[in-house]
Amino acid sequence: MVQVIKQIRAAMTFNSFNTFRLQNIIVLLVAFILVPFISNGQTDEDEDFWAKQLQTEVEVVDPVYMPVISGGVGVLHFLGDVKNPGSNPLYGNFGYKITVSTFVGKNYNFKISPFFLLGNLQGHDFSISRAMQQNVSLLPVDNLGVPIYTNSSFSTEVTQFGASFEYAFGHFMGKEHTKRFKPFVSIGFSALITNPKGNYAVDFPVAVTDAYYHFWSDGTIRNFAETHPESWRSEVIKFGKDYETDLEKGDIHAQGALSTTTVAIPFEAGFDFFLSYRVNLRIASTLNYCLSDKVDNYDAKAAERYGLTASGLGDMFLFTYASMNFDLFSDPKYRRIDQYFMDIDFDYDVLMADEDNDMIYDRWDQCPGTPMGVEVDTVLTSPTVGCPFDTDFDGVPDYLDDESNTPQGSIVDDSGVALTAEKLAGIFDKPTAVRREDIKVIPLAPIWTRSITFTPGVIPDKFKKVDRDGDGYVSFEELLKAVEQFFDQKLDLSLEEMYELNNFFFTQ
Repeated sequence: MVQVIKQIRAAMTFNSFNTFRLQNIIVLLVAFILVPFISNGQTDEDEDFWAKQLQTEVEVVDPVYMPVISGGVGVLHFLGDVKNPGSNPLYGNFGYKITVSTFVGKNYNFKISPFFLLGNLQGHDFSISRAMQQNVSLLPVDNLGVPIYTNSSFSTEVTQFGASFEYAFGHFMGKEHTKRFKPFVSIGFSALITNPKGNYAVDFPVAVTDAYYHFWSDGTIRNFAETHPESWRSEVIKFGKDYETDLEKGDIHAQGALSTTTVAIPFEAGFDFFLSYRVNLRIASTLNYCLSDKVDNYDAKAAERYGLTASGLGDMFLFTYASMNFDLFSDPKYRRIDQYFMDIDFDYDVLMADEDNDMIYDRWDQCPGTPMGVEVDTVLTSPTVGCPFDTDFDGVPDYLDDESNTPQGSIVDDSGVALTAEKLAGIFDKPTAVRREDIKVIPLAPIWTRSITFTPGVIPDKFKKVDRDGDGYVSFEELLKAVEQFFDQKLDLSLEEMYELNNFFFTQ
């Protein structure tokens, strides 16, 4: 029965033999037309393929590191005698930093990093401002002899440029360029240029008497001095943002002109986070210690003038920032090398294997295990490659076919010999023993029965769909088609109904 089902499919293929020949002719004509274009395209693809095979990437063992460029933005927070309002180091004014760093030494443990920073520093201390206004005789006067009520506020643009010497703990962390994060510390030397301004005058005064800010004992800022005869008319005002007074030449504390250039020593610590071979993210904070105590226009001598004390140390400011580091010029991590063809290692035993020696490589052989000496088809003669010829299209290859010219539509046995009607009837009329592995292909009932009776000449309603030509008779071809559709799950009949259909076929 297994062979019968196979031959049913082969017969269907053979029935369209003439159509198949016509299709082959059309395919060959199209192939001749398209071959030049296909071959050209294939040639280009092959060239690209082999060109890539001739290239390989190797890791650079001892790369040459070039300068790394970085740009960052952060917050400047003043830490002098006149401190920045608020203690949070992230409260302050924006600053911008550009750095160019390069390794020094053979072990790449140290860097030297020239840098440039631009930003703004501000500070204001209420208690110092109040002390400065207590003794009116110590206040400077304007051209009309009217006291200028000064205070401790200042704002200055800062320009810093210098270089730092950096250590990234390479002796402990290793010097791999691709560490996920690496801590570092640095110390440097820089020049700091400032242009301090003071905010003394009220932004929008209503009268001459309320031209300056006055700091009262109750912690408020008002438009009249606390000792003014009409202080009862005073109003609380906000401290403005217009720093109008030039502190460099103002001589506010009677100490002469203010120097706007000093030396700053930056101490820095932070982390570098690896993003890619050429890009890192740096998070760091720099404490800058200035050799001058007058960045804020206030030092120990000025404090003594107003009955106060000061630390006497240099002014400091903190710069907390994030930057992106770009390594654009160093050697790459991998370098592409062109090789000769002979340098490429191929497994020819796999690429060109032909297990059955039919001259078709196993990679393309659709019928492996062909016996030695059996002629097989190729891509030019058949849709299949490496399969034995089947001249009469009966499903049995020529080298096993005992009847090489089986008539069209014949059903054959395993040897390719056409089965007679009597043999076919015998196959379908009585059960035939099959191998266990074939049970899934041929349905076998526990009992092949004919106990069901049918009305002669009348097709039961459930089998009318099998009568494809509507002639009131289920032909052998229609029965075979029903069997095929049943196994393809395209026929809405149960297994028991298929047995009934078989019985009906033999009783009609």
